Amino acid sequence: MTAFHLVFRTGLKALLVMLMATLLTVMTAQVIMRYGFNSSLLWSEELCRYLLIWCSFLAMVFAFERGEIAALSILADSLPRVPALALAIVGGVLSAAMCGALAWYGYLYAKLVGSQPIPAISFILGDIFGSSAPAAPTVFWVYFALPLGMMLLGLRIAINIVHYLRAWADGRTLQDLAASHGGPGQ
Repeated sequence: MTAFHLVFRTGLKALLVMLMATLLTVMTAQVIMRYGFNSSLLWSEELCRYLLIWCSFLAMVFAFERGEIAALSILADSLPRVPALALAIVGGVLSAAMCGALAWYGYLYAKLVGSQPIPAISFILGDIFGSSAPAAPTVFWVYFALPLGMMLLGLRIAINIVHYLRAWADGRTLQDLAASHGGPGQ
């Protein structure tokens, strides 16, 4: 594992832990407010939904690396070394292209419809600062989770393609790669 990959994974894990801790804190506060004080935080459900969206799209890279994203490997496992690697490379290129298309069109969609402020954060800022509250970020940042997640997944798939090409040149098989990198997505 390269130093960059290690730093990236550590940073992404830290970000995911922070997002999940925030999600858990807001949900706990909502339960306490609702059942303990017979009141409600108007913005908590919406904020939790947005945090869960971000967690889901950012964690896709780890799900891919652990082999938890649906894949049909029956054919590749039954083929000889070279055709199996060729199939893996073609599949990787097509998957990366699909991730790129989803990232591009997801970004265009976020830009097109994401101009209104996020209501939950508007409520929070209004509660904290009153009438002099700063402007809330726009919904663009909620929708941006999809293109960012797809871009990160596409880059991770591109790394796999490089591993497949190296295996082809070195005479290794897909099974050798899985054994040496610790799993199906690596």
